[in-house]
Amino acid sequence: MDVTVGIITWNARALLKQLLDSVFQSVKGVTFEVVVVDNGSSDGTLEMLEENYPDVVLVKNAENLGVAPARNQLLRKARGRYILSLDVDTTLYPNGAVETLVATMDRHPQAAIGGPKLVYKDGSLQLSCRPFPSPLNILLEGTALKRYVPDSRFVKGYTLEDWDHASLREVDWMYGAALMIRASVLDKVGYLDEAFFYLYEDIDLCFQARRLGYKVLYIPDAVICHHLEREERPLFSKTLRIHLRSIRRYLFKDYLKMIVLRALRKWPQ
Repeated sequence: MDVTVGIITWNARALLKQLLDSVFQSVKGVTFEVVVVDNGSSDGTLEMLEENYPDVVLVKNAENLGVAPARNQLLRKARGRYILSLDVDTTLYPNGAVETLVATMDRHPQAAIGGPKLVYKDGSLQLSCRPFPSPLNILLEGTALKRYVPDSRFVKGYTLEDWDHASLREVDWMYGAALMIRASVLDKVGYLDEAFFYLYEDIDLCFQARRLGYKVLYIPDAVICHHLEREERPLFSKTLRIHLRSIRRYLFKDYLKMIVLRALRKWPQ
C-alpha cells in the first residue's frame, strides 16, 4: 500500500466529514487507506463515521490524549509506505497532491518527511515552513510583538516570507497540519514525543530526522488547503502553561543540542 491517510479528531464532526469526502473524491493514482483516531468526541463523530465511512479504520479513545499520543496511535496503525498525517481542518483539492507527494518522496529516498504548500480557503499562501526557532523567534512568532518589528530578520528570516515558496526546498520543519512521513524511517527517527501535549511535536519530529541526516522537503507542487493557522496568543493566555512546557522541552531537548552539535561541527549540512 502506498499511503495511509491519518487524521486525529476531537469534536470536529463537520470538518472531519468535509476532509474525508475530499480524500475519497481526490485521491486516485495511489493505493491508500484512511485511519481516524478519535480523541473522545461527544458531538456524534463516531456515529457519523460508522454510518458513512465503514471502510475507515477507526481508533476510539475514551478521552482527549493530546496530539502526539493520538498521532502515534495512527503511525503504529498505518500500513502504507508513507503516512500522510492531516489536521482535521485541512481539505484536499482534486489536484493530485497526494500523488505528487508520493512521487517526490520516491525520487528523494533521503527525505524522511515531506510537506505540501499550504493555502487558505481563498488560495493565498500560508507560511508553513521554517528554520528551527531560536528563543527570540518563539517570542516574536507566538505573540503580537512581531507586529512592531515586521521587517526584522528575526521575523522574515524565520517565516521565509521573502521567498516565493514556488520551488522544491530542504527546510528544517513544516507545520504538522499536513506531513508525509516515510514509514521505513520511524524505527530510526522515532515516533512523536508524547511529552509535547500540544504544539512543538512536529518541530521535534523534524529535528530528530534532520539530526540523523535525513532531509525534510517542502514540496510546492502538492497543494493542500489548511483553514486555520497556528493561533497568535497573548503573553498571559489561559493555556500559557501548556505552551511554556512545550517550549521549554523543545529548547532544552532540541535547540541546545543543535547549538552544541553545530559548535562541534557535527550537525548535518
